[in-house]
Amino acid sequence: MLTGYRVIETTDERGFLAGRILADLGAEVIKVEPAAGDPERRLGPFIDGKEDIERSIPWLVANAGKRSVTADLDSEEGRGRFLELLAGADLLLDSHPPSFLEGHGLDWERLHERFPRLVYTSITPFGRTGPYSNMAAHDLVAVAMGGNASMTGAPGRAPLRCSMPTSYFHAGPEAVLGSLMALEARGQTGRGTLVDVSIQECQLATLMTAAGQWGRGKGGPGRAGARIVRTREIWAAADGWISFGLRGGQARTKNLVATVDYMKQEGACPDWLAGYDWAGFDHTELDDAEIARFEEAFAAFFRSKTRRELYQTALERRIMLAPCNDAREILEHPQLVSRNLFATVEYPALEASLEQPAFFGRTASGGCEIRWRAPSIGEHNAEPWVGKRPANAASTPAAKSDSGGGIYAGINILEFGSGAAGPVATRYFADQGASVIRIESTERPDFLRLLFRSDKDPSGLNASPMFALINANKQSLTMDMTSEEGRRLVTRLVERADIVADNFSPGVMDKWGLGAAALRRRRPELIVVSGCLFGQTGPHCHYPGFGGQGAAIAGFNHMTGYEGAEALGPYGTITDSLSPRFAATLIAAALLRRRRTGEGETIDLSQIETGVYCLSEMIARYSSTGQVAARRSNHCEYAAPHSVYPCRGRDRWLAIAVLSDKQWQALIEVMDSPAWARAPQLAGLTGRLEAEEMLDQKIAEWTGDQEAFELMELLQAAGVEAGVVQTFEDLARDPQLAHRGHFAAFEHEFLGQLHAEHPGFRIEGHPGRISSLGPRIGEHNETILTELSA
Repeated sequence: MLTGYRVIETTDERGFLAGRILADLGAEVIKVEPAAGDPERRLGPFIDGKEDIERSIPWLVANAGKRSVTADLDSEEGRGRFLELLAGADLLLDSHPPSFLEGHGLDWERLHERFPRLVYTSITPFGRTGPYSNMAAHDLVAVAMGGNASMTGAPGRAPLRCSMPTSYFHAGPEAVLGSLMALEARGQTGRGTLVDVSIQECQLATLMTAAGQWGRGKGGPGRAGARIVRTREIWAAADGWISFGLRGGQARTKNLVATVDYMKQEGACPDWLAGYDWAGFDHTELDDAEIARFEEAFAAFFRSKTRRELYQTALERRIMLAPCNDAREILEHPQLVSRNLFATVEYPALEASLEQPAFFGRTASGGCEIRWRAPSIGEHNAEPWVGKRPANAASTPAAKSDSGGGIYAGINILEFGSGAAGPVATRYFADQGASVIRIESTERPDFLRLLFRSDKDPSGLNASPMFALINANKQSLTMDMTSEEGRRLVTRLVERADIVADNFSPGVMDKWGLGAAALRRRRPELIVVSGCLFGQTGPHCHYPGFGGQGAAIAGFNHMTGYEGAEALGPYGTITDSLSPRFAATLIAAALLRRRRTGEGETIDLSQIETGVYCLSEMIARYSSTGQVAARRSNHCEYAAPHSVYPCRGRDRWLAIAVLSDKQWQALIEVMDSPAWARAPQLAGLTGRLEAEEMLDQKIAEWTGDQEAFELMELLQAAGVEAGVVQTFEDLARDPQLAHRGHFAAFEHEFLGQLHAEHPGFRIEGHPGRISSLGPRIGEHNETILTELSA
């Protein structure tokens, strides 16, 4: 979908995924490296265990589909080459601090003056301006400062991060989405702009509106281990761990009934449970003893079965239960294999190949997949990039001035479905002026409308904080889709739509005559996007489940937890926060393609496949070395110390990451050079990795009586990456988030004050806006139907 666009990439690991997504969408991505190669090439593991900068598995996976050109920005010749590359580029993708390019005379203002059509996307830990803009942060610190770590892990133990860099997984697609929106704006104004991406701010997405729900100055729940608040989510099977939610509500009653029926058939159901009336089950109203009684019964049954047995029966009986898969199990998963998710990428010069996910979404134009292997250093230096396509010449006139209504003003989106993953995707476009109409039912309301409701609402459907925040800026139209008249009216709305989006199970939209094939036959220019758990095809496509099951199947539960202990989080059912960012990216790419060709698009997105795509390194490692990556607490293979340490106060913690020997020496100085830290074997990374347990103990003794924020500032000033594990209350008071205007306060008629959240990127000149919280059910019936009849 992005054929014809050229991207110049100067990122480290924090931006690799963004470049990979752009390449997989068809853009020509040229990675600019120093002559000695990208420093990240030196990170293992390596193919065949041979420590060679051309054999780094993480680098090869993250940079598949890109080109490599070398240019030394410290030399006049290198800077000249870099500027010549930019002359033919549409987008510069960078993840260095602003001072890096500025120090080479390549600051945004000069670039914009010289290349007025260039879009510059800057990915930094906290954004380009503000009180934390100069702070350093890789994944551990970003996850801590973004709030997720405070909610991941067991009560009384250290907060956790996933052992894979989830903050980059969220920042990557958000950076691409912001870039594509800026390119859409360029098509309207003729001028490029700056896209300022904050990794911390993107990480707040994993909280699924929790920070906005709790509001300014209020606390939140603490870590719950393998539970979601009060009830268990991760359970032991005979041979590992599974995900199963013991919670009530309209969307889960059938699931609980089906599970008990399974237990009865196996002769493993207590009499009291066999006759239980699940219609009135509300886990929030039960006392601890009653919850323990339920959990003991289910736990005993799950422990008697293997994960394969449980999952196979879950497929047959439509039970929302899933195994916590590792890389081997993901690579062999029948559903993923049936959809040809995995591709073998050959490296002839290395006499090796890597198996990895080939795409993150299916499209009718076939445009999101690996097109070639990752490049060797400077492999494409001799190709005629320079001056080939001077798209950014200063003489290019502006098309028209921005109307101020938002980048997508005039775009109409019709949305079907429920939950979070679908609605989050369309919210991005609503914030930029698109009209988004949700088609709802009072008989079968979105289950989010039934969560955490306020008793002040007489209808029972208009006081869910999560619904109100996720669906800000949208309209609601209630329609009986089982009636011929209801379908007729909705069909008329489709005729006015640019995009039709749903996250229903396969077949639901077809039943109403609104399937993708039928819609595209009538209107080839229409963009139709479906985003269910497993996608529209395959033997398991009708499997029911929520984000908890998606996180388990995709591998996130397996990669999160204390070393050698049970699988955990990460908090917030991560596929629910990841997949909508990919869906929105595909929609934005499809709109750009339609601008160029007039053609619409059919998009089939699997929420689970987006998660597996992000975990490509884990898959490639297993396929090439046989190593099954496992959770490592907060430790890291290429940094030590690298963990979370206690500070003064109740449940107060500080993340510290030492990524170089220089940072280690700086940390020693801040600690007043204790004798243990000066041991010769700790001078290098290998020695520190071997001494991780001792390091954690000694550093924890040092941090234990210090104030977390003061110590963070002290370490950052010394050049050591550090960040407080922030709670919801901390986020509400965070000066950097306040500087970026992350929260927008609203007064809800039943809920009081709520804080809607802006995305993790800012587009200069196109700020977007949040004008209202999510609508009351059917709030816009009269307005929409009156306009329809006009």
